[in-house]
Amino acid sequence: MTGMHALATGRIRGVVFDLWNTLVYNDHLPNPIIALAESLGVSGPGWVKVIERGMMLRPLPGIEEGIASLSRDLGVALPAGENAELARVWREACRRTRLFEDVSDSLKRLSVRYRLGLLSNTQSFDLEFLDDGILGSLFHARLLSCHAGILKPDPALFLRMAGMLQLEPSEILMVGDNLRDDILGSEAVGMQAVLIRRHEALLSFQERHPDRTPIRSLLSLLETLDA
Repeated sequence: MTGMHALATGRIRGVVFDLWNTLVYNDHLPNPIIALAESLGVSGPGWVKVIERGMMLRPLPGIEEGIASLSRDLGVALPAGENAELARVWREACRRTRLFEDVSDSLKRLSVRYRLGLLSNTQSFDLEFLDDGILGSLFHARLLSCHAGILKPDPALFLRMAGMLQLEPSEILMVGDNLRDDILGSEAVGMQAVLIRRHEALLSFQERHPDRTPIRSLLSLLETLDA
């Protein structure tokens, strides 16, 4: 698929969205995920997956338990003061979680014609915003890694979402910012996919692919689906 023009729009009956840096963003500095990684000495290729496996594969009560889980996995014991500071940064950052400005109107318009799903690798805590407003009212199905026990790009996660939407994978369009987890993962089970690159945020994935032309706004998606 090269860009948006290759979508078989007539087959689409459902649209599934990634959450972070697709629908919502956080501009807090330091970024809490990066702060965790640096304190715990996590670096190199695949470092984000290390954090995801430690915090996002099971329900946890809060960030303190998330830090403890990561510490156990990595065999790293942080001083109590550093744990407390990481928890403070996390909570402060959570208060800066925002919807991208095009999300509310776009989801409203899409919900009239399509079944909508939310599919995210994320932790189980500090997600109260998912139950409020647009994000709490328009999705037909919501599947989070912390409850499913598996992470994107595991095919089982995409297939489970298709089942929750009561659609065939070929009837679903996946929208996300991670080439491997969102785009290639969903296409592997027969979904169509659109890569979105909102901005140059620290955790908005910036993989390059010569055959992909990412969109920058959900407005571009609406224009294609309305054409």
